Amino acid sequence: MQNRYFPALILTVFSLLQQQTTFAQYEESERIYKKWRFEGMMGYARPSGPGNKAGVLLSFEPKYNVTDQLSVGLRNELTAMARGYVDVNGNSFSGKAGAGLSFLVTGEYFFTKTLVRPFAGAGVGIYNLFQAEVNTSGNQVVNLPSVTKPGLMLRTGMDVWHFRAAIEYNMVGKSGEVNNNYLGLKIGIVLGGGTNRSEE
Repeated sequence: MQNRYFPALILTVFSLLQQQTTFAQYEESERIYKKWRFEGMMGYARPSGPGNKAGVLLSFEPKYNVTDQLSVGLRNELTAMARGYVDVNGNSFSGKAGAGLSFLVTGEYFFTKTLVRPFAGAGVGIYNLFQAEVNTSGNQVVNLPSVTKPGLMLRTGMDVWHFRAAIEYNMVGKSGEVNNNYLGLKIGIVLGGGTNRSEE
């Protein structure tokens, strides 16, 4: 009995595989944008809270376009900002610019499939803020310890051809009296991820 049904089983499996291959080819032919892209960006970093001072940031983010309007990626960002705070007695603590690194898994939705593509997205991951020195109003030196914390990022912006602009708000929370949240304003370029037309 088993030998009687074996050819039919093989034929069914082969038919399903052929249908899946045909569907995959059709789906690929319908895509407008290529699957892989790489974003390099730089910009302005504005910390939240009193005593902090603005700085700069540099980021790069490889991405995979799941569909023409949905992508996932890995954001790697370096910041240089001055951390500080005001204590409960009103004493101001302001420091020199200190470095920070973050590694986030991101997701992004594009609202159009045209040359101008507004988007919104979010990310979650780890933020590392390195040790820094701050000076009090009485010229005392206080060390702010390095901090590793989970955090969340929300973003919106626009792609125009291979150029990109974005606003991101990073929610890292507090470490002691220091507010680690910051706003990023970024511009940059996009490598890859263009349309499947031969001229691009």
